[in-house]
Amino acid sequence: MSTSIPWMDSPWRNPAIVFEDLPESLILEDLKRSWHFQREAHFRWMQKVIWTTNDCYRVVLRDVEGMVGDIAKEMCNKPTAFYWLQSAQTGAPDAAEKSNIAGKVFAAIYEEWHRSSIGPNIEFGHFFAAPVRITATGPSSLPQILRAHSSLFAQAQHISSNTDNYSVHPLLPAVILVCDRRDYRVGRRDGCFSLREVASTQTVLVVLTETSQISTDVHVTLDHLERFALPIERADSTGLNVLRVPLDIAVNFVVELEGRIDEQRKPGIQNLDTRLCCHATPVGCKREITNDPDTWAGTMRAEAM
Repeated sequence: MSTSIPWMDSPWRNPAIVFEDLPESLILEDLKRSWHFQREAHFRWMQKVIWTTNDCYRVVLRDVEGMVGDIAKEMCNKPTAFYWLQSAQTGAPDAAEKSNIAGKVFAAIYEEWHRSSIGPNIEFGHFFAAPVRITATGPSSLPQILRAHSSLFAQAQHISSNTDNYSVHPLLPAVILVCDRRDYRVGRRDGCFSLREVASTQTVLVVLTETSQISTDVHVTLDHLERFALPIERADSTGLNVLRVPLDIAVNFVVELEGRIDEQRKPGIQNLDTRLCCHATPVGCKREITNDPDTWAGTMRAEAM
């Protein structure tokens, strides 16, 4: 089968083409790995779009009330929310307001989340956090952000009650992250940069809400983050349970808490998010074969014979 799209005919599209002399079992195993790899690659691309491109894909706070409509669904299947204050965003010098979220920070978050998680869940938008961009007219203080978060949580609960495969994580109402400045360092003479360096030099505020007592036996506290704490340098933090820590520490904190909470929850059947199954299919085959790695691998192997 030949196409007019160059990459569609490449060996990467069907790894079995370059492994014709290998044992059948090894070829099928490689194809199954390719199936999982392609799903995760598509998931990462989708998250990058949500975090770093247009506002239509993410939650945006334009006022202190925090009413956002159906986009509140993005708060589901995530253990926390990541709030971007105007002071942490970028934009053109002549722009009315800053509206861009640093792609390097997202990439550092994704790498740290992937490294911290054991078999990370990528189904139905599950990720480390839901990004929330705050506009120039939105909340500007930590107490205002906490009030808006309470509103977003309630909206997400309402949406999830009528939606299959989407739910509000028990940790979501208890802890939030706030990015209030750009302080990561990536300068290198060769023009390259380290995502781990970004994660270790960018800082965020970890804030416990008044709902730190969640519906599990896991007690949420910032005690073991205190040894990593940096100066908060915000006047609006008085009376709040908040610490400033490096980004990588915050990601690990959330992942570890989420894992402990999920261990106590009743395990349910994990449905497959077929939106991530964008694999190539042979002519004459139904798209449904991409929903199962064994079926897809066998079909792609047969096509290459």
